[in-house]
Amino acid sequence: MIVDINVQNFQQALIEASMNKTVVIYFHAQAVPECQPMTPLLERLIGADNGHIDLAKVDVEDPQLQSLASQLGLRGLPAMVAFKDGQPVDVLEGPQDENGIRQFLQPYQPNEAELLLDQAKQMLGMDPQAAYGLLQQARALEDTASIRLYLAEAALALNKLEETKQLLASIGMADQDSQYQHILARLELAEEAADSPELRELEQKLAAEPDSLQLKEELAVLYFQAGRQEEALQLLTEVLQKDLAFGEARKHFLDMLTTMGADPVASRYRRKLYSMLY
Repeated sequence: MIVDINVQNFQQALIEASMNKTVVIYFHAQAVPECQPMTPLLERLIGADNGHIDLAKVDVEDPQLQSLASQLGLRGLPAMVAFKDGQPVDVLEGPQDENGIRQFLQPYQPNEAELLLDQAKQMLGMDPQAAYGLLQQARALEDTASIRLYLAEAALALNKLEETKQLLASIGMADQDSQYQHILARLELAEEAADSPELRELEQKLAAEPDSLQLKEELAVLYFQAGRQEEALQLLTEVLQKDLAFGEARKHFLDMLTTMGADPVASRYRRKLYSMLY
């Protein structure tokens, strides 16, 4: 948000707003030539829709606002003051070029990993596969507990139960908040559902007939539905290594790979299929 500060909105636009995000107070005056090019530059770099920084412009030619500059000990114009939690945290005085402004704003702007995390949060409910991909990119840049938690949530939405379990195991006690507990509870329910009587019966039959391609194909389908993707792909690989045209094993294999998208496990088994075909 970009706002012109006055006596009426001072409390809300400056003090209260700084409790939720950084507010950059920009002190300027029409009579100071150095302010003229800097004002539109600052407005462009922060932007009206910035979710992390508000720009609060203070015209010091307004007698009612001059005391604010004095209270902050400013000695020259233009000037920028970063305000957080109702307190000044940084000051930069004098005319600045684009690089100078960017350096001043940088500590209060999200980094690339945080931007990817924000995008993934918005997509998680609508497209968990896309959110999962964004979160993997974010984790490659910055491996934080917050990113891992959201990655676990996306993995669970995609029925990647083993990966969800591994991600939750990497979260330390200090970060095991309500989101962690919610994902853990959902994972436990999913694991209970995955261990169905039908699945256990097929496992027992396959143990009795370990060379049965039909049983392997059927069990692979159940494994995949239960979130045990790698076990499913391994069983179908064993079937296809014996007979590339057996039943619907090849179709199931390709459907599973398509569903898993850019998952590293899928990439590995995709290469195995290509080596069998070519």
